[in-house]
Amino acid sequence: MASQSGRIDGLDALRGFAILGIFLINVQVLSGYGFVGPEAHAQLTWSEFDARIGQWLDILARAKFYSLFSLLFGYSFMMIAQKAGDAAAATHLRRMAGLLVIGLAHSILLWPWDILVLYALMGLLLTPFLRFSALPLFLGGLALLFTLTVLLYFGPQIGLPEGRGAYAQQVLQESIPAFAGGTYAEVVQANLRLTLSVGVEWLQGLRPLRVFTMFLLGAAAAAIGLAERNSGRLRILALAAVIGLGGGLALELAAYGVIPANTDSHLLAVLTDGLAPPLLAVGYAAVLIFWWRGAALITRAIRSTLAPVGRMALTNYVLQSAVCVPIFYGFGGSWLAELSLAAQMLFAAGLFLFQIIFSAAWLWVFRQGPLEWLWRWQIKGRRPQLLNTSAA
Repeated sequence: MASQSGRIDGLDALRGFAILGIFLINVQVLSGYGFVGPEAHAQLTWSEFDARIGQWLDILARAKFYSLFSLLFGYSFMMIAQKAGDAAAATHLRRMAGLLVIGLAHSILLWPWDILVLYALMGLLLTPFLRFSALPLFLGGLALLFTLTVLLYFGPQIGLPEGRGAYAQQVLQESIPAFAGGTYAEVVQANLRLTLSVGVEWLQGLRPLRVFTMFLLGAAAAAIGLAERNSGRLRILALAAVIGLGGGLALELAAYGVIPANTDSHLLAVLTDGLAPPLLAVGYAAVLIFWWRGAALITRAIRSTLAPVGRMALTNYVLQSAVCVPIFYGFGGSWLAELSLAAQMLFAAGLFLFQIIFSAAWLWVFRQGPLEWLWRWQIKGRRPQLLNTSAA
């Protein structure tokens, strides 16, 4: 499953899968669909399908794919630290500094719901853990998951607001006119305020704790080489798949009343919020890594299709915003809040197909995606080779 460059194709394909899942959720905000209420939604073409689509997105995708992305970042951080040896801490800190700059630029210039800034900040806290072995990392992740669940259960008593915080909601409402009909300069001004309010909202929703939990679990998986084809960890993958998919889906389906739940509604809501996303993220990762170890034609075809997208995950994550903002915002195509959820799914599929083709074509000519190349330049302190000489 490793490529000639030493990369793990199954891991890259998993990143590509995560990029798709993240976009299926993010496009609802990028398109402005999340800025308007049910009355406006009902007027959109194909809106009759939106309730069912929204339900299954909530069950299978919402919060699950950023959890998967966090898991994969933790895995990558540990892999790179293992290769760096004694220079692991210094290399990691340089990586986090570069990621912070990229994330801030993305947040301010394009989309203030960027996740990279949070990853960079939580990544700084991960630095001392990069020398830990798998077991303490795993136990630390479980301990944080338990802590998260307890905090969510007692949230009202300790002052955690339900849903979006009042400050974030106010700033968003004030920013919508800029998105709908303002100039690009006005959009950047709105993004500056929203970047701060989104950070406050994420603190209130314990997003940093959620991300760091997945970082630890991803680092634990990397410490034992779980994605390596010859790791011999099939039982661990099978157990993670069963517990992750079974537990996560059971919680989500119980919360939606699809299956009966013999517990009080508050506890069920807390367990679903706190445990379902990481469980399903782990389940998705385990199933796909296990599957992509195989050599069947369909297995290799899907893995090789998604792997280039994952090799350029940073570029493709930012590219989705760079394409959508000019299309939907008022300074460009003015399509804000004009697509139903069903239409957004078709749009997302079309853009992701473009990303598959673009990524494969780019990597045929170049060694890395453009943002990955700039990031590596910043980390190494010297310009790396970009042209893929084997393509000639």
